[in-house]
Amino acid sequence: MNEKLQVLAAKLNLSTERLQELMQNSSIVKYKKGSFLMQNGELSHQLGFIIKGALRTFTINQEGEDISFLLQVDGDFFGDYECFLSGAKSNWQLQTTTRTEIVLIEKQHLHFLMERDSFWIGFYKQIADICFLEAKRRIEELLFYTYEQRYLNLLTNRPKVIEKIPQKYIASYLGVTTQSLSRIKSRILLT
Repeated sequence: MNEKLQVLAAKLNLSTERLQELMQNSSIVKYKKGSFLMQNGELSHQLGFIIKGALRTFTINQEGEDISFLLQVDGDFFGDYECFLSGAKSNWQLQTTTRTEIVLIEKQHLHFLMERDSFWIGFYKQIADICFLEAKRRIEELLFYTYEQRYLNLLTNRPKVIEKIPQKYIASYLGVTTQSLSRIKSRILLT
């Protein structure tokens, strides 16, 4: 088994045989830094898993501000899950922030696997659960945590985000300016 894919296998409890079956129905794609995986207004029939690298899910609001909603790194699933389910056009853009290697799972291939073997229905449910929990965590963070608490959560629980994502996108994700992020970091260093 490819060492890079062991993270995916471990995250979803896939045997070597199941991982091979999945990879026969998926593709590994490498992107340069700054590549767009999806643009606003496009349809998305894919979900992905980051083997190595980082990306952000963002939009440009009516005032022209770049708003990062999700920051994802090695071992994370990504995609516009609402668009994937509904077939509607996406309101989000996905862009790599480093050189990034991903596994892409096409909707039609996932459905093919589920029709052949009920194991893959459970696999799909795991991905759906992960997407739901990530969205719930993000909503709670935005509603209940201060900017400083959000940054501390990143430092504690997602240090790779701090390492791999530029500060301007982290600031946007937190809902602050880059100057405010610098002040937050200074306060944390003083405590």
